[in-house]
Amino acid sequence: MLDDLPIPLDRTAPEPLSVQVADALRAAATGGVLRVGERLPASRALAQRLGVSRAVVSTAYDQLHAEGWIAGRQGSGTYLRTAPAAAPPTTDPGADADPDARLLDLGPGAPCAEAVDPAAWR
Repeated sequence: MLDDLPIPLDRTAPEPLSVQVADALRAAATGGVLRVGERLPASRALAQRLGVSRAVVSTAYDQLHAEGWIAGRQGSGTYLRTAPAAAPPTTDPGADADPDARLLDLGPGAPCAEAVDPAAWR
């Protein structure tokens, strides 16, 4: 079950491990490694595989749940809820004929594809 899910962790990085796990899962969702409806590993199993505490994985899952990426119920499992389309190509903001085209959908369950690049929001 998703044993080859790429979740690289850098214990020397300034980002908390839970942020690194969440970033890796977002990248897997947008990169096609995870598909909508696919079940994620249980937090205990993933924590054991990564060599981290369960709290690290639970915190990452909580963040992804709050962002609308995953959904689940206790005892039933955690599933990828949505994988946003790739971000539209960046163009000259002055050349944009429709100013509303640059607005982000901040509604629940609408993850921002631009947020997948952690460097963009630091």
